[in-house]
Amino acid sequence: MQKIFFLLLALYSLLLSENLNQASTYEDAIQQAQAEHKMVLLFLYSNNCPWCKKMKETTLHDAKAIAFINKHYIFLSLNKDTKEYPKAFFPRFIPTTYSINPQTQEEIYALYGYKTSEQLINELSD
Repeated sequence: MQKIFFLLLALYSLLLSENLNQASTYEDAIQQAQAEHKMVLLFLYSNNCPWCKKMKETTLHDAKAIAFINKHYIFLSLNKDTKEYPKAFFPRFIPTTYSINPQTQEEIYALYGYKTSEQLINELSD
């Protein structure tokens, strides 16, 4: 009985948790950001990067980070090794998270390396 209770509790919390809204392509992200008057948040990662994996599993699953990103940005996550990404945003470090103006498609701010949810929110709030 106790196992069923915890299983139902876990399922209920999953249903109530907010998901990170993601665009599927750079072009879609730009169009959606223009329509919703938001910025684009581009997360570039690599499969061989342990810090990228950690950021995807922790920071980008944190409820506060998700709420902040969904409110202010159109989020796009691209693997720099397998997906096409705008070459104007060639990362010098992995992971790199770019804040992009959708009107000009220029970088506003770049975050290099792993960031906790608190660091991500603080740096993007400045």
